[in-house]
Amino acid sequence: MTSKILAASLIALVAAASANAQTDKLTLVGGTVIKDAKVIDFTVRNLRYKRSGSTESVESDQVAKIELASFDKVYARGLDDADLMLTLAREQLAANNKVLAQLGFVGAGQRFFDQGSPANAVSALNELQKAFPEGGSIPDVYRLKFEYYLGVGAKGQSSALKVAQQYESSAIGGAWPGGFSAEASFFQVLASKATPAEYQTKLRGVVTQARSVNAVVANRANIELAHSLRRDKKGEEAKRIYDTIAKKESVDDSSRAGAYLGLGHLLVAEGTKEQAKEGLLMFLRVRLETRDAWPMLQAEALYSSIGAARKWGGSEYLYIMGRCRRMLLADYSNTDWAQQLKR
Repeated sequence: MTSKILAASLIALVAAASANAQTDKLTLVGGTVIKDAKVIDFTVRNLRYKRSGSTESVESDQVAKIELASFDKVYARGLDDADLMLTLAREQLAANNKVLAQLGFVGAGQRFFDQGSPANAVSALNELQKAFPEGGSIPDVYRLKFEYYLGVGAKGQSSALKVAQQYESSAIGGAWPGGFSAEASFFQVLASKATPAEYQTKLRGVVTQARSVNAVVANRANIELAHSLRRDKKGEEAKRIYDTIAKKESVDDSSRAGAYLGLGHLLVAEGTKEQAKEGLLMFLRVRLETRDAWPMLQAEALYSSIGAARKWGGSEYLYIMGRCRRMLLADYSNTDWAQQLKR
């Protein structure tokens, strides 16, 4: 299940900007950063912004992150309170602040999921979809629901597949940019039952489909392919994929974290104490170098660090185990990895 979470969503659209920032900032899927901008509209087809006195646009499937200068100020009281963030999003909707409202609904939905209130999360996301049927945040409705259903294991697999199929139907039927349909195809592969060989063939197809339209989807499909190859005892082939993504300059944190995790698992599986130490260091890189990676990946890295430290048994291994255990239980208590630790 953990490897599937790696592909679950491209969330990250709601990012708190610096309190002192006066302009908006956009990060594109290829790593390009657009600064000194003012976002003026965000639909499922494109995002429009002003910069240097002119209006420019980018297709919405190429947007990885939006940092609004006013987000922290507008949502200050709701940053740690899902109910209050939802209330504030409704206020922005009433005031016709369309971009702020959309990001507020997404933020509320994400927080409800994080707090273990999936019914409230789905309700908030459905409210977003009703208010902005052509909004740029609509793909996040599918992403967040998909990640939740896939994350609960076998009992949620059929629901995850249904969400992925709905996502693809909306993307193709609405003539959305190609990156969204590629992502929806990826989700369907993740949620479908298949033999390892069939699964790997389908993932290679997604990589081919996504390579020209969305680099993030291509990277995440490649990571999932490498995970499948590793489980299928094809370590060298998996390692080549992990190494390629780990060494890329412009890779989203979740994909890079997946590469570090995969490399760490390969090292620990080799069996020697020295390789366990190298695997431990790889797991710790997730925590240190990929701060924006999904919480499930951070939790897996901490859990895996405990096992790798125990296998290594070197100086301060007990301290490392204890520290990782405390962080896992304190910061990611709702994850399966924390539950496994308690068993």
